Amino acid sequence: MRLCAIAALGGARVRLARLTQLGSAARLRIVRIDGGAFPATADRYLPAEVDPFEVWFARISVLRIRAMPNSELCVLFGRPAGSESTDDRFEIETLAAEELDIESYALPLDPIVMGDAERAIRRLPRAANRVWLYRGWMIREEEYAALYEAISDRGEELVVDPESFAEATFAPNYLPLLGKYSAPARWTEGDGIDEAWEVAQLLGPPPWIVKDYVKSAKEEWHRACFVPAGADFEDFRAICERLVELRGDTFETGFVIKKHLDLATLPGWTPEQRRVTDEHRLIFWEGELVAHAPYYDVESALESPEQFAFLGRAIGSPFFTADVARLANGGWTVIEVNDGGSSTFPEQLDPRDFYRAVLESRGEL
Repeated sequence: MRLCAIAALGGARVRLARLTQLGSAARLRIVRIDGGAFPATADRYLPAEVDPFEVWFARISVLRIRAMPNSELCVLFGRPAGSESTDDRFEIETLAAEELDIESYALPLDPIVMGDAERAIRRLPRAANRVWLYRGWMIREEEYAALYEAISDRGEELVVDPESFAEATFAPNYLPLLGKYSAPARWTEGDGIDEAWEVAQLLGPPPWIVKDYVKSAKEEWHRACFVPAGADFEDFRAICERLVELRGDTFETGFVIKKHLDLATLPGWTPEQRRVTDEHRLIFWEGELVAHAPYYDVESALESPEQFAFLGRAIGSPFFTADVARLANGGWTVIEVNDGGSSTFPEQLDPRDFYRAVLESRGEL
């Protein structure tokens, strides 16, 4: 079955064509713009006057041309306009959701960042009993709260409420819930480096890991993240200053300093030239561990995943991820927790496994 749709985007005439119906999954093959044909997943070939985001939005929207889905759950894939990449991971998730009869829509984040969440959702269809799941770029707490309120004003529901979002996003919220299952940590309320040094002493001598309330700068491991054994205050200051510089306007609240633990390593090296460690990303839905895969794209089996079931009881959010790592001397530790909506699924995780588990938990499969 072949389908097509036409939309006026970026001043150009865009035709989304060769949409091949495979089972219940519609797969877009070609984008046609003013007579030119371009691979649907190769937006770098699009003319400069066409915003790749708008094509991506139309591409996802045209997938609606089929039978209504069975699930009341809909996925919002959020990303800003004009991004260099179209986030293929979300396109794969879109197809996975479609295959399971879950609707999905593109959510432009620019209006939300500019304080107009209502405008961001104005194109979304209205339907009774609609439940929305956010999947997309990380947004700030106040931005997520605005999105939640805008959807609530429509009489609809966003799966994760702002309180749950904050619990799974900010380290000072979830670390006390993990207790002995995570490395000892201390934090500050603000970017004062003197105070950060003072609270770090409570952990004993370095090595330490430094991050803000949400993210580290592990891409510059030795300059902005890892405080080595024997480091003095000036060494610590330089690392903290570099972290603040790299995070820029997205630096979140204050410093979090964690005791560095030696992790078990695997063959291979990370992009920041560290040994690959035996880490796994766990995905929790409604308190249950529903999917997991190695954090890095390496061969590594997670034995006895049920040992981490307690995390579903410890963290109150209905949708979150947890990164766990095997220790060099045996045992496991929880590296961090993240809101599920902005967590990247690992390369080896088939998103259909996650969405299938979601439907099963809702009694829709």
